[in-house]
Amino acid sequence: MNDLRGFLAALRAAGEVHEIRRTVDPVRELGAVLSACERADKAAFFHAVRGHGVPVVGGLLSSPRRIALALGCPVAEIGARMGAATESPVPYALHNGPAPCQEVVIDSPDLSHWPIPTHSPLDAGAFITAGVVISRDPASPRHNLSYNRMQIYGADRTGISMNIWRHIKGFFDRIEPSGQNLPFCVAIGPDPVVMMAAAFRYDGDEYDIAGSLRGAPVPVVKARTCDIMVPATAEIILEGEVLAGVRQMEGPMAEFTGHYSGADPKHVARITCITHRAAPIWQTMNGGGYEHQSVGNMITREPLLARFVRHITPRMKAVHLPPYAAGFTAIISLSKPEPGEARNVALAALAAHVNFKTIIVVNDDVDIHDPADVMWALGTRVRWHEGVIPIPGTHGNELDPSSDAHGVVAKVIIDATLPAERLERFVKVVYPPVDLAQYLRGDS
Repeated sequence: MNDLRGFLAALRAAGEVHEIRRTVDPVRELGAVLSACERADKAAFFHAVRGHGVPVVGGLLSSPRRIALALGCPVAEIGARMGAATESPVPYALHNGPAPCQEVVIDSPDLSHWPIPTHSPLDAGAFITAGVVISRDPASPRHNLSYNRMQIYGADRTGISMNIWRHIKGFFDRIEPSGQNLPFCVAIGPDPVVMMAAAFRYDGDEYDIAGSLRGAPVPVVKARTCDIMVPATAEIILEGEVLAGVRQMEGPMAEFTGHYSGADPKHVARITCITHRAAPIWQTMNGGGYEHQSVGNMITREPLLARFVRHITPRMKAVHLPPYAAGFTAIISLSKPEPGEARNVALAALAAHVNFKTIIVVNDDVDIHDPADVMWALGTRVRWHEGVIPIPGTHGNELDPSSDAHGVVAKVIIDATLPAERLERFVKVVYPPVDLAQYLRGDS
């Protein structure tokens, strides 16, 4: 597997795709249907999008099962694969022969010809959401892969949202004062490991991470209009540049927090060329959907969280960043923690990533992947007068509605562990598993 089409074939064989053959409107209807498919734990393939001859796919990486299929490993090994991705880099390799992503070349691009959805009811317009933005450090040859939402302004104009912690913003900040534009490309529908690599925060070339995840170099080809290498097997490549000195109002758009962002002046890009495969497929992602949470939070940050916690204690059993909490809550289970250890672990967890805001520490008899079990631990084990430790004035994420304009927010540690002697006294009630179907059939 090294492209979207191979991944789709594997997903279809596993029954992981809803085939949507009814014609859907790209303005707000497609996003609603995609959301329903994600809630049903399926990806969606839209065969007919009104006004366009190009199909659209979404929700491909919104499930651990589908991520495991993309990696070719069991679900239980996803964390280990992600955790090792930065430790064993595999550099990209030049593609041999004509590149599929450049089978068709459009030198006068018009973005209105593409089925770019207006996903959510209050989105300001159509946004490119699943494109992997590829930029290059002006001071070195390394590539950065990232997700930057891009609102469509016109035939060849888009916004490009570059948050303050993004490497691409650092690249642009260094050259914009001299009036230079920043070249970049956008890969639509690449090998899914390229999408995963774009979610990492890594100081090297992030193609190395994609190669490590795939176990083979990512085949690349030079873009037609700039000195950037693009995935040779991607469905579509947009080539362009971020314009120096230009800003335009952008947003709102449904975001990973489950809220709409505001509208603010953002950077502007010009698209200079589009290349694509014959009969291309457009890939999209609902901004407030499960896939955004899965790719942007869980698969890359859970291994990071585990590494920080494991440095503090050998008694860690598991960590989890639940998608229902927008990536701001980390839940950690410990086996027989020492007195005070839960707080040390929680402090280490807060240092693992700026987005982590609420740290819940539980005993290892709690299933941290079951929200009901976690709520049971909060309801029965937290000593609220001493087990809750607020930490005001910390750096968070400016998209968090509880933060101020600079992203400063209060964070909190919740110690929901019972000491060993109380666990012996208050043993959790657990019934042995049974095959209920046997009893309903009346089997003897």
